[in-house]
Amino acid sequence: GVLRNYLKDNKVKSRIEKLSNHVIVVGYGRNGRQAIEELQRHKFQVVVVDNKDATIEDIRGDASLLYIQGDATEDETLLNARIDKAKALITALPNDADNLFVVLTARSMNPGITIISRASKFNNDKKLRNAGATNVIMPDKIGGQRMAKLVAQPDIVDFLEYIMLRESDEMCIEEISCQDLSSQFTEKTIGEWSIRSETGANIIGLKTADNKYIVNPTPDVKISLNDQLFVLGNPEQIQKLKKVMFS
Repeated sequence: GVLRNYLKDNKVKSRIEKLSNHVIVVGYGRNGRQAIEELQRHKFQVVVVDNKDATIEDIRGDASLLYIQGDATEDETLLNARIDKAKALITALPNDADNLFVVLTARSMNPGITIISRASKFNNDKKLRNAGATNVIMPDKIGGQRMAKLVAQPDIVDFLEYIMLRESDEMCIEEISCQDLSSQFTEKTIGEWSIRSETGANIIGLKTADNKYIVNPTPDVKISLNDQLFVLGNPEQIQKLKKVMFS
C-alpha cells in the first residue's frame, strides 16, 4: 500500500508540474467538493490541496483528481500546486482564519490570480477582501437568501437554477471574452452584428472595461475588445456564435 501510494503521488506530481490555467481548490469538504464538481463540468483541470491523510487517501481513489498533500498557508505547498501558472484558487476551509492565511499566501505568490474564499462569519468578509480575495462567498448567507427567494419567487429561482446549475443540452449561459474579436465586428453595435438571426444565441448582458454591467443591452450598444459578453443559448448556438465572432 505504501509503495503504491508513493508511485501514485509521484505520478500525480509530475502531471501537476506541466499544468497551466488550472484551478487550485484548498479543502476537500462539502463546499470544496461542490466547487470541484462544477469546475469539472466546465472542463477545468483541478488540483486539490488538503493536509489530512484520510482525505488524500479518499482522493487517490478518484482518477479524475490531481492533488497535493500539505498546508496551503505554506509557500512550498502552493508552489507544488503550480500557483504561478494557475488561473484561480478557491479556499473552502471551514475556519476563516485558515482561509485568510491561504489568501495572503496565494496573493503574495501570484498577484494576478483570481482568489475565491469561503467565509463563515459576516464580519470577516472585509478582512478576506483586504487580504487579497477577489470574491468572498458566505454559504450560510446564500442559503438563507435562497430559502427566502423560494418563498417569494419560487419559479424564478427554479428557472435560474435550471439554466445555471443543471447539465443541460437545451440552454446555458456562457461568458465570452471579446479580446480576440474579429476586426469586422470591432466597434460595431449589437444590432449590426445580427447575432440572433445568424446564430440563434442571445446577448443578455455585458461587462465593460470599467467593470460596469449592462443587462439586456439594446441594439445600439457598441462592443469593444475589452468587453465580456454574457450569452444565452444552447451549446450548438453558442459554438456558432464563437465561430462567427472569431473567424
